[in-house]
Amino acid sequence: SIVYLLLYLAVISVSAFFLLVEYWYVWLVVVLAGLALLVNWHRSSTAYACPSCGHVFTISFLTDLFAPHGIDRDGAWLLLRCPRCRRRQKTRVLKREA
Repeated sequence: SIVYLLLYLAVISVSAFFLLVEYWYVWLVVVLAGLALLVNWHRSSTAYACPSCGHVFTISFLTDLFAPHGIDRDGAWLLLRCPRCRRRQKTRVLKREA
């Protein structure tokens, strides 16, 4: 989802620069609204597994927005604190069941 986020921001930024330089504040609102929609979609479609205790949990919108994200050879991760064991670690991103 980080790739989608960066692609979204790049497209909006380039089009804002070339199309509506005079109305930059409109594009700022569009970018922020799109970012909010993307983060909310990501939050609602994923869960996280603690590597220490195995607890599977979900997170809030703000936590998903501000938590450090990354991708390594094992897949996507977020640096989160487990609500059960209270350890702060890289948690694996899991797809949530529909």
